[in-house]
Amino acid sequence: MFNEILINRYNLIHNVEQVKLKNPKSLICAMVKANAYGVGLKEVVKTIEGLVDYFGVSCFFEAKKVRKYTKKNILVVGALEYKKINPDFSYTCNSLEDVKYLASLNKKIKIHIKINTGMNRYGINDTKEFKEMLNIIKDSSLQLEGIFTHFATTDEYVFCQMKKFNKFINIVKKLKLKVLIHADNSFVNEKYNHNLSMVRIGFNLYNRNDFEFKPVVNIRSKIVQINSIKKGDLVGYDYRFVARQGMKIAVVPVGYADGFDLGYIGCDLNIKGYDCKVLNICMDCFMLDITNTDLKKGDDVYILNHINSLKMYANYINSSPYEIMTKFSNMRAERKFIN
Repeated sequence: MFNEILINRYNLIHNVEQVKLKNPKSLICAMVKANAYGVGLKEVVKTIEGLVDYFGVSCFFEAKKVRKYTKKNILVVGALEYKKINPDFSYTCNSLEDVKYLASLNKKIKIHIKINTGMNRYGINDTKEFKEMLNIIKDSSLQLEGIFTHFATTDEYVFCQMKKFNKFINIVKKLKLKVLIHADNSFVNEKYNHNLSMVRIGFNLYNRNDFEFKPVVNIRSKIVQINSIKKGDLVGYDYRFVARQGMKIAVVPVGYADGFDLGYIGCDLNIKGYDCKVLNICMDCFMLDITNTDLKKGDDVYILNHINSLKMYANYINSSPYEIMTKFSNMRAERKFIN
């Protein structure tokens, strides 16, 4: 196979240990939703399961996949799927209705209550509703395992959200409930660190590239064909590129079906020190201008590395590194561990 996703096991372990050093008194929930942010679920879980306490996923489907590779706790942070409840997992309750439904099952089910402090996505924002949920839990077979919120930004809005969250934390403390309290994600934990009983870390485990955290994934392909074209020739579909002069172009077998977005047309990729413009992208391949280079068939093309980075792609299409990485999750590629 021409395409390879190269996973650096050492860097992945290093990143987890960086989180543990920063949070010595907190449990670690490694977020592995969306195929571990595109890195590879199986590979990530098996590598770090001895270093973390929980794995976090978005839905029941993902929880079942994670269970194949670990016996660790699994927290489903997304919307509650009423007909897909397995007491083997921990579930998020986003409403009084969720708690009532789970209580009616009369099973020992571990739950976390989601507090909406300003993200306005999932969760409750009323302390009265929260207390009613706690009363139902107290008289049921349910086990309240935790309460949590999620931050929308990393600026001063964090303080506003934390102030709201503290109202719910104070209720828990007043009732002397022993539950996990968690809020910090990768960037908030790095900037503020609220020293709660658990942190949920996703992106920092995978593809940061700075002083503390190391990139875990490189994506490598190859030049599989080189074409010489003349003025007026098309490259790819729909007149997206028409040559204005004679050119030499390279074909790389990565396309939008692999997460290489059509929006990247026009951006420059650094290939062996040359800046090569992406001329067009098809479902299964893209074409590069290599006119003034000595690149040849069989040469490696790094789709993702320290130069052709998630940040570079995100800036080019006004997106986020999260979106770029999860799109690459679809790549038809062999996953390989490197050390």
